[in-house]
Amino acid sequence: MIDSKILAMNRMLEAKEKRYYKIKSLTEKFESPVLSFMLNIPGEDKNFKEAVDFHKKYIEKIKKLLEGNKIKILFEEYENLITGMEYIGVLDSDGREIKKLMMEVEEESLGGRLLDLDIYDKDFSQISRSSLGLPERKCIICGDTARTCIKKERHNLEELEEKVREIIKKDLEI
Repeated sequence: MIDSKILAMNRMLEAKEKRYYKIKSLTEKFESPVLSFMLNIPGEDKNFKEAVDFHKKYIEKIKKLLEGNKIKILFEEYENLITGMEYIGVLDSDGREIKKLMMEVEEESLGGRLLDLDIYDKDFSQISRSSLGLPERKCIICGDTARTCIKKERHNLEELEEKVREIIKKDLEI
């Protein structure tokens, strides 16, 4: 019998691969940067009602920010997959500028730590925080670098899920 963790991991890898090829195709077709927006939600249940509402709230926030900066959305797609909500937008602007705007959303919002906002430039290269000279993201529980906590498995799944739901609930109340 196959472990449910292995099945969940296989679904995540499949979704990631599909997203990769979709983004690659969009950068080639439009010759413009692509925004991929998902949530960092631990565990298997990524589509609970509050998470869906939270994701939609931030899509609207991002769209308003883009509009305010006169950045056109050339194409967009939203899917609610078993692996989580996925928003992809092709944007008519400079990839590095878009990444800086998205980092503002991450830094200035209560729920920003849960946002997974990836920017792929028109040549399909991913624009990272480090490529802009910025530090890695912090752990939502202890404040160390998130990568370190993940590698060392410092926090158990229940603790992470509880913290994520708490952040989402507080953010939605604002």
